Amino acid sequence: MNKQYYLSNNGTHIGPYSLETVLKKIEARENQWTDYVYDEAVGEWVMLLEHPEFSAKLSGKPAVRPVGAPAKKSPESFKDKEWFILKEGNNYGPFSQVELVQMLQEKTLFEYDYVWHAKLPAWKRVAEVEDFAAPKIRSMKDSSEAELSEIFFRRRHARASYGASLIVHNNKTVFRGQALEISAGGAGVLIDNPNLQPGQSLFLHFQPGDGVPPFNAVCQIVSKQFVKEGPSASDPVKYGVKFTTLSQSVRESIRNYTTAKVA
Repeated sequence: MNKQYYLSNNGTHIGPYSLETVLKKIEARENQWTDYVYDEAVGEWVMLLEHPEFSAKLSGKPAVRPVGAPAKKSPESFKDKEWFILKEGNNYGPFSQVELVQMLQEKTLFEYDYVWHAKLPAWKRVAEVEDFAAPKIRSMKDSSEAELSEIFFRRRHARASYGASLIVHNNKTVFRGQALEISAGGAGVLIDNPNLQPGQSLFLHFQPGDGVPPFNAVCQIVSKQFVKEGPSASDPVKYGVKFTTLSQSVRESIRNYTTAKVA
């Protein structure tokens, strides 16, 4: 009997389907490579791009390479336009490494987005690519080339450690959490749920802490990091969130707090 898979579809589960059927649904754009698939052998929902059987199909087909992808790798350079971005099932590019770093700075590209280069065996999250690791970025920042150093700028909002408990709601379920750091633009938080995804909106209620009064905020998840090596229902996950709705008075209280902390 052929192996069967279930797919996520607008918050519901559909299937089971064979591997060939799933690939046909992707080709017909009924599903995207960033959708989630359930494999009983794996025992959890994973992104199609990250499932070994499906990622092998993606990287093994020349037809799925980004439009305009170079046939051969040119000498490595920060300015070579050899990078492609995958968003919502569509690829964009080519871009240079400098341009991608600038997008990361401007928050039009995030660490959870996927990129591709001729030297990579498959699409990878930005956070998984060595070219965008801290040492590489630091070498670009410290470069004597003005064009490279000018793309870096100071963090827009001062950030400081912040200890406060949280109540988190995703329009379906309430979770407990803990703040780790905060700025007027967002926060780093631990949440007792490993299944929240970047791009998802959350309602957060911050309990009072470190001189900041209690407040509510509507947030969007922009990063996700497992505290331990693998996801577990009992282990909290660190999420980076940006505030999309926050009262001006609360923003000012946070700004005063972080300014005093980093001074």
